[in-house]
Amino acid sequence: MENNTSRRVETIPGNDRKKEILNLLEELGVVRVSDMSKRFGVTEETIRRDLERLENEGSLLRTHGGAVLNRKEGPELPVLQRELVQAEEKRSIGEYAASLVMDGEVIALDASTTCLQMAKHFPNKEVTVITYSIPIAYELIKKSNVQIFLIGGYLDRHSLGNTGTPAEKMLEGYHVDKFFFSCQGFDLQRGISEPYEAHVQLKKSIVSISDHLVLLADSSKFQRKSLVRLIGLEEVSMLVTDNNMPVEALKEMESSDINVVVVN
Repeated sequence: MENNTSRRVETIPGNDRKKEILNLLEELGVVRVSDMSKRFGVTEETIRRDLERLENEGSLLRTHGGAVLNRKEGPELPVLQRELVQAEEKRSIGEYAASLVMDGEVIALDASTTCLQMAKHFPNKEVTVITYSIPIAYELIKKSNVQIFLIGGYLDRHSLGNTGTPAEKMLEGYHVDKFFFSCQGFDLQRGISEPYEAHVQLKKSIVSISDHLVLLADSSKFQRKSLVRLIGLEEVSMLVTDNNMPVEALKEMESSDINVVVVN
């Protein structure tokens, strides 16, 4: 069967090509540079320029080898698509976060793709991990010294995480040394925000039993606003981000006594 993203068509003007790329993104959720080059009969460099312009207009987010839709105020992308967004930044942040894990700790991980990267770089130390993410639990099974406590609840098909009242009740009586989590958006004024109430309520339950809160958020999330506020940025013990964060924003956070770690 012919791939509907890669069939060759007659070369069309740039503006029409960009509209068609957005139409395909709405239909498929993700596009690849190589497929678009074949489809429109132009070079891959031309497609990359198209994607760069569309990203500058706020219409999409470029990924390694392609792009996904940019839904600033809307629902999150499915986890398998979100893995492609800011992939290198998430890998670096996750790798650094994994180095913060100490023997004997109880830590919690949310269902974010940044925490999934953390799990992929997780040390094989004697720690207990509380998570509601099925992909993260599956990744940590490979670590023989890690004890996994998978929170149950209603399965969110987008995040592949369990949420809801049953999940929140399972946390009663527990204690967490460090809670590693991400978000859809953050800034100093609005704080940390997420698109779904159920996820926020579960995260608040984990926040309430945690000694230290470690926010793992790449620079693309800065000044993005989502529907539901979780906590203020000043409430985190540490923010781990990448080196594309605006310098002025880092200075403002430092003056607000927010502990920021910038990774390459």
